[in-house]
Amino acid sequence: MNTAYSILGLKQGASQAEIKKAYFKMVRMHSPESDPEKFQEIRKAYEHLKRAQNKPDGPTFAPLSNPAAAKMLAQIQTYRNEKNLTLYRDTCEEAWKRFPNDLQFLYLLIMAQRRCGNTGKAVKNAELLVGKDPSNHWFQMVLAYSYKERGFTQKALLACANAYELGCREPDFLMLYGSLCDDHHRYKQGVSVLLDLVGSDSRWLREDMPNLVSAYCGLLSMNYYAETNALAKILDMLHSFLAQYSLYVKEFIPKIAFLIANACMNVTYPSTEYEMIIRIYEDCLKACRDESENRKIRSAMELFYFQRVYVDSRIDDTLITYLELFHDFDEYEDIDMDEDEMLEKFAIVDMQLCMIQEREDILAQAEILKREHAHEYEKIADFMIQLKDASKLNYVRSRLLKTYQRLQPFFQDGHFFEQYPSEKAKIMGTLINEGYEHKPLVLNEKKISRNAPCPCGSGKKYKHCCMNKSEL
Repeated sequence: MNTAYSILGLKQGASQAEIKKAYFKMVRMHSPESDPEKFQEIRKAYEHLKRAQNKPDGPTFAPLSNPAAAKMLAQIQTYRNEKNLTLYRDTCEEAWKRFPNDLQFLYLLIMAQRRCGNTGKAVKNAELLVGKDPSNHWFQMVLAYSYKERGFTQKALLACANAYELGCREPDFLMLYGSLCDDHHRYKQGVSVLLDLVGSDSRWLREDMPNLVSAYCGLLSMNYYAETNALAKILDMLHSFLAQYSLYVKEFIPKIAFLIANACMNVTYPSTEYEMIIRIYEDCLKACRDESENRKIRSAMELFYFQRVYVDSRIDDTLITYLELFHDFDEYEDIDMDEDEMLEKFAIVDMQLCMIQEREDILAQAEILKREHAHEYEKIADFMIQLKDASKLNYVRSRLLKTYQRLQPFFQDGHFFEQYPSEKAKIMGTLINEGYEHKPLVLNEKKISRNAPCPCGSGKKYKHCCMNKSEL
């Protein structure tokens, strides 16, 4: 608090009118155009003080009638403001021993012990504090924090539930409660708690943005498991949040886009909610003009599109695997995909051969894609046209098999050989009869360099091994 007051050139305890006057004076001296960094610091301090005055940051205690107790309280506040944690804690402990009927000192002692890392003592004293006044939601809240810091998450969850029932709606507390609900699979309660958080009338600050982003993603995730009907409400609130705090969340937009995609994994959304999510992505793209950041957002959109197909039970693994080859999620996921051109081509041909074998089923699934997942269908539309044309199907298959024959010896067995062993025997027999192991690999009409390692695996240079054999 002292820091915020000093930034505005005020003494602690200044009135709201004085804070407002000092703020406008500082803004005239440090306008956003001439000194944007200082302006942001001033704005942050002003909003912090305004929110602190409008809402208490702790329980209210009766004034101390004992002069000695009042003097010790002043010392405690001084040590706390100076961040002298040892004296802060020791003075609180001494004050509590001298004045055991003043719960204010016990409360301050718990706060000091938490800041000093004495979590065991903090838990013991917090339990004592709640025992003296179970109806105080601030006491229940500090007990929940103490349990959480000590690692007693189940007890922390129960303390949070008590504080919540008593009317505690502090943003940090709601974030803690929502997180504990998620950890302990209390999804319906978690959705209710986080909706209270994001739906509050608080004037959020920049430092609140990471927690709010996490809260929205937690809502999307827990809403799925809770099977509630709150999805449309959550999306509408997220849309409003992004619009209202576009300046504050600009740096978080790529993260928001990716977290939404992650939260939507394995979830089937109704078309209305699906369209709302797409609108949110479009708003993210508009708000973020940096091209590199936009690429991240578009990649997150691609992941979201793919996930919607992935959870569609009508689309089988063959088509899903083929679609996955046209996505690049490397920026967000650790997908084991070799970037080598030959392997990529082999994987595509491998799946296309499988799709020819399953032609009727694949065509039926492609119609579903075209009708309900048009964005994904565009990626495979060209091959679907070839697959539909029965008159040219043998030619397409023959061409793919020739490519497969050239590529297969250099990789492990693919899906096609695994699922159709009779085709494997036929192709491998052809390779042996043709002596294919001595033929050079030709990819995209480019010959292997004379000094390159020979693809047969002999360890010799190509010019000293198979080059002459291939020219015979």
